[in-house]
Amino acid sequence: MDKCTRELLGFQDESLIFEKDRWFSRGVDKKNRKFNRIDGLYAKVPTHCESCGVLFQSSADYYKHGTIAN
Repeated sequence: MDKCTRELLGFQDESLIFEKDRWFSRGVDKKNRKFNRIDGLYAKVPTHCESCGVLFQSSADYYKHGTIAN
């Protein structure tokens, strides 16, 4: 994805990663409606929980914390 397309779509975060030639695709849903899809990855892993401030020691803590009842 080039810089102009990122600006047009409002993607300002540099942690968003798009594959060079495969980031955009078109398709048809179950109700026969056409859609455009943008595929990418978000490479930034948070260091702490934004809600309660718990520090994450590893990526396992990040996923585990989402399932804990507070």
